[in-house]
Amino acid sequence: MGVVSGEMLVDGRIRDSSFQRKTGYVTQQDLHLPTATVREALSFSALLRQPQKYSREEKLAYVDTVIDLLGMQEYAEAVIGELGEGLNVEQRKRLTIGVELVARPQLLLFLDEPTSGLDSQTSWSVCDLMEKLTKSGQAILCTIHQPSASLFQRFDRLLLLARGGRTVYFGDIGKNSHVLLDYFSRNGAPDLQPGSNPAEHMLEVIGAAPNAHTDIDWPTVWRESPEYQAVQKELKRLSEHTDEKDSRTATEDNDQSAYAEFAAGFRVQIHEVTKRVFQQYWRSPSYILSKSILTSGSVSTAPSTASAVVTL
Repeated sequence: MGVVSGEMLVDGRIRDSSFQRKTGYVTQQDLHLPTATVREALSFSALLRQPQKYSREEKLAYVDTVIDLLGMQEYAEAVIGELGEGLNVEQRKRLTIGVELVARPQLLLFLDEPTSGLDSQTSWSVCDLMEKLTKSGQAILCTIHQPSASLFQRFDRLLLLARGGRTVYFGDIGKNSHVLLDYFSRNGAPDLQPGSNPAEHMLEVIGAAPNAHTDIDWPTVWRESPEYQAVQKELKRLSEHTDEKDSRTATEDNDQSAYAEFAAGFRVQIHEVTKRVFQQYWRSPSYILSKSILTSGSVSTAPSTASAVVTL
């Protein structure tokens, strides 16, 4: 199997314990509390995950900003509900992204296959949202498997990995994928057939598609390419300017809560979690009724003996 070693750097700096607090991770599954409203789900995330330097009023005001950014104003007070009864698939995906955005990720927003399981129209709408976020200054990194040709063109840059996690290409995609296709054509790959999907073509070229095979060692080709040298030069530049950037952003990164295990204090956690649990029970009358019947039935049918009391 071998051993993979190296350094994990962010902007030329060693990743520290604050990295997790400064990033957001949008999971592939849209998991939310069915009894909560859209605003309550966003507020819960904001109050527990935003840095302590922001007041409660500022955190809740930022929730309104995110609601406007996501275009969720019309159903901000709607109950999430179960899939098929409450919010639709697109609205749930927007909410999942919003839950991470309200945490104010300073560095990056990760999205795990944001278009998987979605139809073409919904996938396009999600890409519209991601493009809107990037234009607002949010850096986005997402994984995606075999997107359509039109969807593939929505992305700016590509990190293509071969089996084993080895880099095959890292750089711009270009209009109509011409930058990406030119790179592979220069290094011996067959030309893209008219009407073919560039994303699927790349998988076939590197031998990652079903029944595909290649005699070219693409990871080695990448390490010997001028594109690779350009990436290394940029990494070196970032590393050399690390000290300058650290001094310039020292005031911004002075929030010690970014290095704590939890962003919110213990009392805030207890208050918000307890509040949400009570709301969940209050909005689930069938649960309360079944528990009441079960409890009263158990008490009324139990004999009045010491052993029965212990059993209850």
